[in-house]
Amino acid sequence: MKRIFLFCCFLFCFAIGEAQNLVPNWSFEDTLTNPTWTGFIPTDCALWQSPPPGPAAYDNDNGPVPGVASWYQVPHTGAAWALMYTNTSLYGNPNWREILQVQLIDTLQVGKRYCVSFFVSRYDYCNYACNNIGALLSSFPLANGNSILTLTPTINNDPFVNPLLSDTTWLEVSGSFVAAGNEQWIIIGNFNNDANSDTVFTGVAQMGADYSAYIIDDVSVTRCDDTVITTNDNLFVPNAFSPNGDGNNDVLFVRGQNIKELHFSVYDRWGEKVFETSSINEGWDGTFNGEKMESAVFAYYLTVTYNDGKTAEKKGNVSLVK
Repeated sequence: MKRIFLFCCFLFCFAIGEAQNLVPNWSFEDTLTNPTWTGFIPTDCALWQSPPPGPAAYDNDNGPVPGVASWYQVPHTGAAWALMYTNTSLYGNPNWREILQVQLIDTLQVGKRYCVSFFVSRYDYCNYACNNIGALLSSFPLANGNSILTLTPTINNDPFVNPLLSDTTWLEVSGSFVAAGNEQWIIIGNFNNDANSDTVFTGVAQMGADYSAYIIDDVSVTRCDDTVITTNDNLFVPNAFSPNGDGNNDVLFVRGQNIKELHFSVYDRWGEKVFETSSINEGWDGTFNGEKMESAVFAYYLTVTYNDGKTAEKKGNVSLVK
């Protein structure tokens, strides 16, 4: 019994000792459906939100828009990205904002310094670039994207040093801050109103595209004084799933690319193994011995071998939510 207890403590406390990215689904790889260009956040991308007047668009197939080969942008990593409008005043919608937001894995600790970053690239099928985009660490989510204009971002790109012009390269927007201790959400968007958001013509006029829009990828919030442990190829396990039969996030899958071999096991709080698989295409549906399990926190252990022979392991917790 003592050995089982220590084993459980090791699994459930691993994330405390390991520096981790507090942004779930940080590279948008975990999907609820299998969208191509027609996907949207939050209907097709797990955990992320994009309230009205959104939603922001979503792509996870790492390929051209169907039927329009010229609309194609490679993600910063993986196969997925999110796309949001940041200025549409020239399109007839003054101060109209789309945002991206997600609840963090854990509330930030008071007095601790956190490093925040995300990558951005201008959407190639828009006629204008916008000079501002940032992120706010907040204690609450937004119910309407336009209310971002009443808030001040925690970090923001410097429009004089890093103008948001390129549609072929990725710019990292980054910064650090000391947490108040109540921050639970990250909100990304253009926090400036149209009067304070300069737009620059890109030089190529697309019909019906008098707006600015940006692709977002690889969002990160970490303790600055920790050593960040990363794995190759976007190895990702969601921190929660809801096997309630509604067709959304019902099965817990491991996500990643170029994986040759995998072993994934899940344990209850007593150390009993409730699920294991050696296939990335097989996930846990929240049952054990044919019975549905109640809402609880479980521990997992994951090892993978990539096609190039490199290996990686990941341990952590996942919440089963009904």
